[in-house]
Amino acid sequence: MHRYSALVKAVGLPVLLHSSIVAAAALLSLQVPEQAPAGFVNPLLSPTYPFVEKFIKWDAHWYTYAAQQGYDKQSIVFFPVIILLLRGAWQLGVNIGLGGFVICNLFAIASFFMLYLLLRKDFSARIAQRALYAYAVMPTSFFLNSIYTEAVFLTFSLSCIYFTRQKQWWLAGLFAALAALTRNLGIFLMLLMICEYVAQYRRRPELSLLAFALPPLGILAFMSYNFWRVGSAVAFINGQKAWGRQFEYPWINIWNNIRLIEISFPQVQPGVLLDTALVAGCLIALLSLTFVNRFQIRLSYLIIGWLWFLIPLFSTSVWFPLYSMSRFILVIFPVYVWLGQLPNLFFYSYMVINLLLLFLCTIWFTGWRWIG
Repeated sequence: MHRYSALVKAVGLPVLLHSSIVAAAALLSLQVPEQAPAGFVNPLLSPTYPFVEKFIKWDAHWYTYAAQQGYDKQSIVFFPVIILLLRGAWQLGVNIGLGGFVICNLFAIASFFMLYLLLRKDFSARIAQRALYAYAVMPTSFFLNSIYTEAVFLTFSLSCIYFTRQKQWWLAGLFAALAALTRNLGIFLMLLMICEYVAQYRRRPELSLLAFALPPLGILAFMSYNFWRVGSAVAFINGQKAWGRQFEYPWINIWNNIRLIEISFPQVQPGVLLDTALVAGCLIALLSLTFVNRFQIRLSYLIIGWLWFLIPLFSTSVWFPLYSMSRFILVIFPVYVWLGQLPNLFFYSYMVINLLLLFLCTIWFTGWRWIG
């Protein structure tokens, strides 16, 4: 009982801090006229509580629309797990906006628990809790409370890694498959599983190694559905062109983003500034974890951190060179491992600055400003 209450306290305080900031910002934004919607608005979406509607912005409209209407050639780029969860709630008669909000917030809380349980396998309670506080005030962590994939993806990913560390390979493979069907980067959890298996070297292959095939099998199942639905097994890839996404080298995307800030300042969107700052911060964190001895992290975590950081950097758009990087960085959990090990001065400075940034970013997002 004491251990359970200690876990609830260790996780509950960061969750409370995060929820208080986001809720206060959203309540304040109810008093401020929001700008006209700058993106797609789901015409099928029924009204719900004004507070909940504040969080249904940008891609949240696409997720709810796909859940209600079904996939088409443009919405097929969104992976299916969150859409199936939304559709399930809707089929049960729950308002899809309210149902999606509740589902994502429950996954948000679960992500805090899984992050703490995972970090406690390698770090002290102090470092693990500091990592949770760092996660709680990440400027884009309000996406955990909106109808986006971040909370779902991170919960499944951390669950995969936790059960990998427990050597429960089938559960790890199942959660890896769910993560891969929530966001394409989840497929790389298979590499993490392989790294951990090699680190725990076993002389004879076991039947449980077949669990490693679950993530690619999940992707193959989605590709089969793509072919059945819209006539192309890679429609979810080809469809990215309709969203303005294209290939470019990371250093060019970073430079173009800096140029965009210079050209459009002071009318620049907050998300463009945030993309630059968080990309720089994430790069510093990963380099420190890689080369500075005082920062400890497992090799498999470091590999997944670099993959989740670098691969989205190869994607750009004509409108936003670092398209949504500030949101993608939210799920790179090795960053929180690094933040949790920072000296006190740097850690508390991060907390103070990001408390304010999270508050401001939530107000901007709920008012239809582009953040990520």
